[in-house]
This record gives sequence, structure tokens and C-alpha cells, in this order.
Amino acid sequence: MTEKELSRYYWLQKEIKDLEERIAIFDCGLSAVKYKELNVDSSPQYHSIQESIAILKDKWMEKRVSALEEYIKIENFISSIEDIDLRLIFRYRFLDCLNWDDIGLKIGYDRTSVSKKVRNYLNKKPKK
Repeated sequence: MTEKELSRYYWLQKEIKDLEERIAIFDCGLSAVKYKELNVDSSPQYHSIQESIAILKDKWMEKRVSALEEYIKIENFISSIEDIDLRLIFRYRFLDCLNWDDIGLKIGYDRTSVSKKVRNYLNKKPKK
């Protein structure tokens, strides 16, 4: 697995959080209000705020499912790492989404040491 593949979960978590914030902004009890949206052919189409929120919630759920699938892939990869310290570093970084400084503090290493351990492991590991 590459660092980019391992980082997918992090970015999905960010996207989920963004959708949650957008849903919260629009979900303020305006269910009866309609708004006009222009179609490609410029004809107006009216939607209730609740219909739009439902669409956002469906997208949120799709992202949650994708995040769970990525989490399982990453956990399976991490479980295959023999070194206990390295497994912890990988979990903290790619599943708990901690930064290098926080990981270093948690396990008693310098931030550069933990990032080098990860990169060295990924560079030595045959790509699958």
C-alpha cells in the first residue's frame, strides 16, 4: 500500500466532516421553503430545503460507507506489519489521523523519527 492509498481514509473523514457542516447550515427548520434551481436548459426547478438536505445526507452516507471500507483495508494492511511500534505509528497516523508531532509525543519519538519509520517501511515494502 502507498502513502497516498493510506491517506484516503483521512481525506474521506475530512469530506464527511465538510458534508456534516453543510447539512447543519441548511438544516434549520426551513422544510416548507422552496428555492429555485436552474437546470441545464435554464428552466427553473423548485426543491424544498428538506429535499436538498436529504440529497446531502445520502451523499454523507455514501462517504461513510466508503470510509468504513477504506478503514478495513488499511487495518488489514497494518495488521500485517510485524513491528509493534510501527503498527502503532501506522494506526495513529492513518486511522486516528494524528499528525507526526502528536504521534511522536504518544510513543516517545521525535516527529521526524516516526515519519521516517513510515516512509522507510513503505519504500522497502513491495507495492501491491
